[in-house]
Amino acid sequence: NPLIPHIRNVPHTYSKMIPDYIISTSKCILFLSCKYHALHPTYIYRRIAELKTDFTVRILLVLVDLDDNADILQTLNHIAVRNDISLVLSWSNEEAARYIETYKSYESKDASTIQGKKHNNASNMDYLEQASNVFTAVRSVNKTDVHTLLDQFGSVRDVVCSSVEEMSLCPGLGEKKVRRLWEAFRKPFSSLASKKRKRDRVMEAMKRQKEQEEEAETEEKREDCERDVAANDGGGDNNSEEEDNGDEVEKKET
Repeated sequence: NPLIPHIRNVPHTYSKMIPDYIISTSKCILFLSCKYHALHPTYIYRRIAELKTDFTVRILLVLVDLDDNADILQTLNHIAVRNDISLVLSWSNEEAARYIETYKSYESKDASTIQGKKHNNASNMDYLEQASNVFTAVRSVNKTDVHTLLDQFGSVRDVVCSSVEEMSLCPGLGEKKVRRLWEAFRKPFSSLASKKRKRDRVMEAMKRQKEQEEEAETEEKREDCERDVAANDGGGDNNSEEEDNGDEVEKKET
């Protein structure tokens, strides 16, 4: 199973069972890749038929590993709708494993975990609203992610100072969200600082280009010098031969 090595944040055991993953007594997951479905299009029908009515929540977790995937995804969507199955797409084994971890982490929780929380303390509510406004400014980050981050780290400061690996442990946060958050925390806030960094990068690139041109020019001069030396050596040999020939002629005349 390609996902097992990536499931690290929730406990799991091996057992003989019909679905690929059992989250709880009423929830299960079937795993399928687009490549495998393209080779064995009837496989998923058999797997769904084997589930029967044993689980109330059934999830088809699909790994999208083909570029030409439109027809396959449309077919799988029709299969999921007709069989009352939730279709979840992932683009890597790591992302698929995070979905499984998230389902397992929330197996005993109700819908209140993704709903807005009510607080009697006005200052606490203001703090949460401000934190939500900050974090949701990052693309694809929602309020549920904000609550998850604050529950995990305790404060905005700790979230900002956390590493990519630490944020990746939060359920529901995929690799792209974590990377966007981490980059947003470390980018310059002012346009002047951003322009300065861009200008420094341009100057560094120009400096490297100049050094490369100087090295090329030095190498060209060295090659020219070697050619001149070789030409002078050849001329000296010719002069010596001419002198020897002249001496021989003089001896014959004598």
